[in-house]
Amino acid sequence: MNLTAVQLRGPLPSPELAYGDPAAVRSGSRGPVALFVPGSLVAYELGVSRRRRLFVFRTLVADDRLAATVPGVHGRVRLLLHLRTRARIARLRSVFAELLAVGQSPLALSDAFFVRVGAVLEGRRGPQRSLSALLRRETSR
Repeated sequence: MNLTAVQLRGPLPSPELAYGDPAAVRSGSRGPVALFVPGSLVAYELGVSRRRRLFVFRTLVADDRLAATVPGVHGRVRLLLHLRTRARIARLRSVFAELLAVGQSPLALSDAFFVRVGAVLEGRRGPQRSLSALLRRETSR
């Protein structure tokens, strides 16, 4: 099985797992490493001082040289979102919290759902207003 490794601790940038269910966590030379099975959904945040970045991706079954590389992640992934501002990162975290609060597993949602959420986050309208519409669209397909 092809596992994807995500570095959880390190000097800088300071990594943090915002969402994801690792199959295992191992000790690495730079701290803990989360291992994810293929098809896992992961939200991974990196930051140096005030600059933060959040990546939402799915792990792949097989390595694809055309897939995305993410800092701190061993193995290429299908990148769904890459946010670069604190406000958008905070809004995406609230989207994950809202999904979990209504009993919706983010893992069960399609890649297109997260691409649409990214488009909403880039706009001026808040995601809470559009989240219910996006969820209705997702469950009606």
